[in-house]
Amino acid sequence: MNSEFLQSWRNMYGFTQIKAGKLLTSLLLTMLFLLCITFGPAHAQVLTQTTKELGHGYRFQESKQINVSGRWHSNQSFKFLYFEKRYLCQCTEFSISPSGKYAIYQVNGSTTIASFNRHKAQVTSHNKLTKGKLMQVVWGKNEKQVELHILPEKPAGANADSITTTIKKRLTLK
Repeated sequence: MNSEFLQSWRNMYGFTQIKAGKLLTSLLLTMLFLLCITFGPAHAQVLTQTTKELGHGYRFQESKQINVSGRWHSNQSFKFLYFEKRYLCQCTEFSISPSGKYAIYQVNGSTTIASFNRHKAQVTSHNKLTKGKLMQVVWGKNEKQVELHILPEKPAGANADSITTTIKKRLTLK
């Protein structure tokens, strides 16, 4: 480094040669880091979002994260159910009653099944139901009466094929 430059810094700001050298080194490393970020490789994700109107004010929104080819492969999909502007859940399993008054769904990563009544704008969690994956919803003639088909959770230590039968549970919605 130019000793006159360092001398002028020392005279102007009272820096010693060591402090000025550390400061300049820090500045150079910061600039190098910023250059690497600015001109580094392209981001590895492409995000897309689609919305599907389901009727009666409900809509299903899917956001996808797709990595660019040549990168580590990881595709992720996030699915959301809304009633008008109200977020109901991040879920893949759901069913809307024929009139649209009710929706039944299971939140991703959970065994809890919930229902939504659009007239009351109310969500009810049905915690007393069998824990497991919601497979099917069968709506009765009276939409308050519904039959849920649930694949129960596997007990700890059970093999993957030990449970293959769904359990049917009747539910009366409020």
